[in-house]
Amino acid sequence: MAESDHTDNENFLQEYCELIDAEIDSTSDYFKFQNSVKMAFASLGLAVSTGIRINATRELIDMLDQLYQNVTDPDIALTDESRKKLNHADDVWLDMKQKMAAGDIRSSHLLNASSHVSLAHSYLCALKKEEGFSDAITDYSLKYFKKLSVFIYREAIGHVML
Repeated sequence: MAESDHTDNENFLQEYCELIDAEIDSTSDYFKFQNSVKMAFASLGLAVSTGIRINATRELIDMLDQLYQNVTDPDIALTDESRKKLNHADDVWLDMKQKMAAGDIRSSHLLNASSHVSLAHSYLCALKKEEGFSDAITDYSLKYFKKLSVFIYREAIGHVML
């Protein structure tokens, strides 16, 4: 082992969190939130690559991007049109079995994205309860991350709200 490996004072158990401008535990729900959003972006990108309903999928990417940015900058918000769409996306149970059994690739990517957005929402909810984050996590972010998850799920099943 090199000598520098023993004298390096870098703390690998902590990472910088821009939201609260502090070093926090690397296992924090904040970093889990960030990674869930990144996985949702990746899944949406894969959905675009199928060539099916590309504009609708890119709209989902834009919504996710605006909500993700809103967490660190509350001045960035969804467009009025996007908010209206999400406000009509009430949670309902829709069966994905038929789509999955048929091997619907786009629906699979969208279902994955929906699940990652739902995880991101749950991490935000947990952060809202933590000291230091409670004021930083807004009800707006909580509300619309949940609604976006449902909206993506509806798009996956083909139950589109017009």
